[in-house]
Amino acid sequence: LSPPPLSPPPSSPSPSPSSFTSTPLEVPTKEELRQRAEQEKLLGNDAFGRGDLDEAEAHYFQALHLAPPEYFVERSVYLNNAAACFFRKNQFAYCAQYATAALDLNPSYSKALARRCSAFEKLDELDRALTDAKAILELQPNDTWAKKVVERLEPMVAEKQEKLKEEMISKLKDLGNTVLGKFGLSLDNFKADKDPETGGYSLRFQR
Repeated sequence: LSPPPLSPPPSSPSPSPSSFTSTPLEVPTKEELRQRAEQEKLLGNDAFGRGDLDEAEAHYFQALHLAPPEYFVERSVYLNNAAACFFRKNQFAYCAQYATAALDLNPSYSKALARRCSAFEKLDELDRALTDAKAILELQPNDTWAKKVVERLEPMVAEKQEKLKEEMISKLKDLGNTVLGKFGLSLDNFKADKDPETGGYSLRFQR
């Protein structure tokens, strides 16, 4: 037996244009967007506390997406929180980048300065880390963390700068000897004498 033929479905009357009612879209206010962004931040903080850095990062980025530009203080917090995620992931260059973005919005944000300072130290950019630590002390003179960082980094930066200076002098001396060598001379043929009265130096040729 063959199956019965398909019958067309019963027809229904076409709706008239007047039957459609347009519902206006509700556009959230800036304050409502700020509140939603703050909720995302709280969710991010919860995820960060649980050690779920990817989820925390996603919530902080969503907060940035929601918060209107004029809420620059809140946005700087979201950026710095994202920087904290990158620091925990050992992505120190990204951490410094996002902390810098937070400081662009809020230059006196000491937590962002501390975050970038720590990232710079991990990147072995000790002079920049020291600059940030000193900037924190200008904002908060009694900050014990920044004081300890300055005490630790100042001799390290001075030592590093001294090594760089010695390397530069050595390279300049090699260059000078290369040029003077064409004339059978070297920098050893010149001696710098310091004038005790003026503190200046004069060059004296010697064989």
